Amino acid sequence: MLQLESIDDAVRVAKQVLAGDVAPNRGCEMIYRLAQAINYPSELGMFLLLGHEQYNHEHLGITAESCIPDILEACRELIARQA
Repeated sequence: MLQLESIDDAVRVAKQVLAGDVAPNRGCEMIYRLAQAINYPSELGMFLLLGHEQYNHEHLGITAESCIPDILEACRELIARQA
């Protein structure tokens, strides 16, 4: 698995998600794990929320598929903030 270590790595994954090279749910999971590993930076807060929400919340009507638009928006926002 790719080793992610910084916000720059998260931005790279976000760009890959938007380019269609990485599935949105997979990219979100990657950034979620990175955020955990680097002590929960506020820049990645939305990915922490979405990474948690996208699985095991079907009983609330939240699915991995329903999170995709929010993941794509979080990717766009992360890239814009880091530009």
